[in-house]
Amino acid sequence: MAFCNKKMADTLSQEQVLCVICMDSFTNPVSIPCGHNFCLDCISGFWDVSHKSVCPLCKEEFHIRPELRVNVGLKDITEQFKRKQAGKPVPAKRSSTRRSLKSDNVTCDICSENKHAAVKSCLVCQASYCETHLAPHLRDPVMTKHRLTDPATFSTSHLCRKHNKPLQMFCKKEQTPVCTSCVERDHKHHEVVPMEKESRRIKVSLFHFYKI
Repeated sequence: MAFCNKKMADTLSQEQVLCVICMDSFTNPVSIPCGHNFCLDCISGFWDVSHKSVCPLCKEEFHIRPELRVNVGLKDITEQFKRKQAGKPVPAKRSSTRRSLKSDNVTCDICSENKHAAVKSCLVCQASYCETHLAPHLRDPVMTKHRLTDPATFSTSHLCRKHNKPLQMFCKKEQTPVCTSCVERDHKHHEVVPMEKESRRIKVSLFHFYKI
């Protein structure tokens, strides 16, 4: 079985192991009755926000909320795919003379069909947005506190400006990404969660906002 999954992983593309809600590779994938697949936390969160059990893709509604179980086969295939991708050589860094990439080269993570150019990237959501999809970050009281950056330098913006450490945690009180040193010194008594968890929660909310 494991060998078959490995061979299948070798033939898959990124899109085939991609959750359309968080726009990332599946984490604990589940299959819902209509046949579509999502991350367990993503579809659960989506249904919690929607207050009804409906497929985000085909819109089929389930009158009784389906019991979700991790699709072990798909999980294994996804993990094989991730390992395969991790083993690929990293592209050489561009020289400083060519480092002035235009934001036009980065597309919006929310646009589903005609991908528009991203104007800002969010370190909390871990996503890039076009002018239209950036709107919630400009008017929502909570999202206005998110740290936005130039899409062209997004990949280099994940370090704490104060401690030069990865921004792996998120302070719920101050609504800001923090590193481990920040937590120990300035946010010791605040509610802090892993950045990945907060990012997934926000992506679910945004997906619901734009798709339903």
